[in-house]
Amino acid sequence: MHPLDQFRAFLTLREKGQSEEEIAAAFFVSVAVVKQRLRLASVSPALLDVYAEDGKTLDQLMGFTVNPNHERQEQIWEAIQRSYNKEAYQIRRLLTEGAVRASNKRAQYVSEAYLAAGGPIMRDLFQSDDGGWLQDVALLERLVVEKLACDAEPVRLEGWKWVETACV
Repeated sequence: MHPLDQFRAFLTLREKGQSEEEIAAAFFVSVAVVKQRLRLASVSPALLDVYAEDGKTLDQLMGFTVNPNHERQEQIWEAIQRSYNKEAYQIRRLLTEGAVRASNKRAQYVSEAYLAAGGPIMRDLFQSDDGGWLQDVALLERLVVEKLACDAEPVRLEGWKWVETACV
């Protein structure tokens, strides 16, 4: 049996209304394994077909799970076909470019406000991702500027003639 058959079986059970815990119990695996398999099943159907034909490795397939956008996944697959580097870390890097790591100082500075504002975060279920990647960079920048302005106000009230904030 191909591993893809298991991914699809989990997805079918999920679509029938079974919880991740129920699926885990039925297959005698952990809930984390079920979540990972469901994430693998959510990759672009075109890329799953390539995997089914042994056109890519499981590690490469796992790399594509970081970004749920099927169109972007397919673009990256086409791009790496012409590249010498087809490793999963390269796939993840390409799929997360334009996003900001949650471990970035700006992201840490406004993390609670970003989450409260409903900012989307991409997560990797297969590797440590240091909190993921913040996708809405414009929202992040706006929140940083607003918080810097608020934090600068007490300094202005101390009587300083010139207070400037900057996000670098």
